[in-house]
Amino acid sequence: MSSWQFFRLNIIFPLIMVLLFLLDGNLTASLGNFLMRGSLHAVPMLTLIWFFYAIQFGVMDKMPFYAYVVTIGVLYDIFYTGILGTYTVAFLAGTFVMERLQPYFDSRMMSGLLLFLIGMLVYLAATYFAGKIIGVAHVSHLAFFIFLLLPTSVFNLILAALFYYPSWSLLQRLG
Repeated sequence: MSSWQFFRLNIIFPLIMVLLFLLDGNLTASLGNFLMRGSLHAVPMLTLIWFFYAIQFGVMDKMPFYAYVVTIGVLYDIFYTGILGTYTVAFLAGTFVMERLQPYFDSRMMSGLLLFLIGMLVYLAATYFAGKIIGVAHVSHLAFFIFLLLPTSVFNLILAALFYYPSWSLLQRLG
């Protein structure tokens, strides 16, 4: 890889990552009436989707990927929860599982979405159990599964599918 490609990937990837971080919070705030209607909660996870694309399309080895993961996790902790460590561990766990399982999946979209689903479940389970441990999650396992995990999974799988090929094209040009 030439130096200009390395530079381009290391500038554009984190820039998009930060924009998606801000968009995650903005979507949650502005579409809260739609995404969190009644007891059902669909939480956008655009940043996790972006990390999934980096793993799926093979560009994570060309940049300091886990430094970006930790940075975004700390930003999530600071901006959205105020409890340092919850999202940092969740992002690390979700991306680590996706990275380790990725060789067992092929490059087709449906296989990739299954890989993303597994990573997303690990991410959500990590945040749920961290919330249980520190005493901020007061919901049963069944309610968590029905009212948060299912709607969030469906919503984010649709988003990941919609942007799968455009992201593949962009990351192939960058990498």
